[in-house]
Amino acid sequence: MTKVVVTKLKAGKPKAVAKTRVRTRAGQVMTVFTVGANNASFDDDLTRVFSDNVAAARRENARLFGSPDGGTALRGAKSAIHGARKK
Repeated sequence: MTKVVVTKLKAGKPKAVAKTRVRTRAGQVMTVFTVGANNASFDDDLTRVFSDNVAAARRENARLFGSPDGGTALRGAKSAIHGARKK
């Protein structure tokens, strides 16, 4: 006699944004998002990936500097990098 197995099938549309975790040469783990260029929802997918990257950067800044915008430490470094103009 044949055994009958009943399970739920995961039906749905394929993911438009693929998320892959890779290692750099230094051994650090990075998350890489891949967006299909020929996809009909390319605009929305790219916007979603961009906003996810901004949110991750703000979380990291809040963890490091106590402020999502990087705090005064980054503002001082930015003016030193670009050279503050003197009047």
